[in-house]
Amino acid sequence: MSRRDSHQVLPAVWIGGFHSVKETLDSRPEDVFELWAPAKNQTPEIEEIIRRARALKIPVHFRDKDELSRVTKTDRHQGLAAKVKERGIISFSDFLDRWKENEDIKRENFFLAALDQVQDPHNLGAIARSASVFGAGGLIISDRRSASASSGAVRSSAGALEKIALYEASNLGQALLSAKKAGFWVYGAAMGGRTLWESALNCPMILVIGSEGEGLRKSIADLCDELVEIPLSQSGVSSLNASVAAGILMYEISRRTAV
Repeated sequence: MSRRDSHQVLPAVWIGGFHSVKETLDSRPEDVFELWAPAKNQTPEIEEIIRRARALKIPVHFRDKDELSRVTKTDRHQGLAAKVKERGIISFSDFLDRWKENEDIKRENFFLAALDQVQDPHNLGAIARSASVFGAGGLIISDRRSASASSGAVRSSAGALEKIALYEASNLGQALLSAKKAGFWVYGAAMGGRTLWESALNCPMILVIGSEGEGLRKSIADLCDELVEIPLSQSGVSSLNASVAAGILMYEISRRTAV
């Protein structure tokens, strides 16, 4: 089956934005079915993406701005859109099986981030970007009441969702219990927890980030070995956005585990 024919039977999504398209071409060019670009006013960066796509035998089509906005569902496409095969997600149970069998991945500085019903794709994308920057081994996403790796999330992650491993858990609580039995420490981000600077942050670790409005569910918080909070100024706002908090926490984990 040719590339052109295959996109008619495989699930596909449109992604937009220079970094998202570039990272997808870097990480899985075989899953890119076609590229759309503007016919006029091409930047040198867009011209380079077009050259790379043609070298990879990916069909390139020229479309106007409105058509790019229509397929990507945003005006923030930066003049590029790509139709790509939906990203495969590995089950967390499969990851744990490999973890138990493979001593090579049991590093002292290894950590994962888990999302407890984070539903905003932009938050998912921003958390994925921080996770990639600060060296997380992957993201654990629940398959219910959680954001998926949609085109909006990919765009918000600036392509990081194309680089970082994604693990799906049908039941986050059960996944955390299984991880603890496999030797993981579980830390939850929550107001009222131990101050971040005082927490040991032992690895291997799973850092759990709660939803935008409610934070961690009680059932999930009860499974954590420790809850940690970020100290905030008394003169400022009382809480942080989920993705901002995740970025700060992962930076501190990375800082302590740097070798």
